[in-house]
Amino acid sequence: MDNPRIGDDALTNLTKLYNRIGWDKKISEITEEEIKATILIMQFSKKVEQDEQYTKEQLDKLLLKYVHGKTEEELADDKPPF
Repeated sequence: MDNPRIGDDALTNLTKLYNRIGWDKKISEITEEEIKATILIMQFSKKVEQDEQYTKEQLDKLLLKYVHGKTEEELADDKPPF
């Protein structure tokens, strides 16, 4: 089984972690330790903005959608404020 590695991107490392934890678990079934491991792996992984597979525009849209609650229509109309 492949383990997460420092320097790999967060998505790759989280995939490796959840291969170990199990993809069929519901959020309510994830233990506190597994949540801590998820956070730890996200923190030591390569920063998403350093990953060439994502553009700044894509990341800005995700921030607006999931942090600021913008809808798809609002995202199409608005330019990111940053």
